[in-house]
Amino acid sequence: VADPEISSSTLSQTIFYMRTLKAPPRRETNHPDVLAGETIFIQAGCASCHVPTLTTGNSEIEPLNNKTFHPYTDLLLHDMGPGLDRGYTEGSAASSEWRTPPLWGFGLQQNSQGGMLFLLHDGRARTVEQALSYHGGEATKAKNNFMSLSEQDKIKLIRFLNSL
Repeated sequence: VADPEISSSTLSQTIFYMRTLKAPPRRETNHPDVLAGETIFIQAGCASCHVPTLTTGNSEIEPLNNKTFHPYTDLLLHDMGPGLDRGYTEGSAASSEWRTPPLWGFGLQQNSQGGMLFLLHDGRARTVEQALSYHGGEATKAKNNFMSLSEQDKIKLIRFLNSL
């Protein structure tokens, strides 16, 4: 670009900074409700897209080289159905396709968003239940499984999410 807004050096430094940020720490990892909520999360089918564990590839940055981490995503595009169809495409993604967002740091969102939750790509959902109600397409079964849970199990699953 003839007149870039930032220098190549600043861009490279920013990319390095973003690549080497530490993952948010988990909280309450041994609490019985968190452990039960994690099991419910997996049984409901949420972990089929929000995959708990991934491993990095080769990296010249040793702390990133072939490391196991827990982002709760598969980083893939999924058809999320009409409830999340934005009516326009981005790149080769269909208008109803979304990349699975990582859930790590989920429990820190509310405090960083002025005490309120703004979920999904556009912040339209204010609760986990509301966010899940928009899931369709490939996530329909997981959504239906969540919606059929008892209130106690929903609370445990949400407590697990808040531990991330």
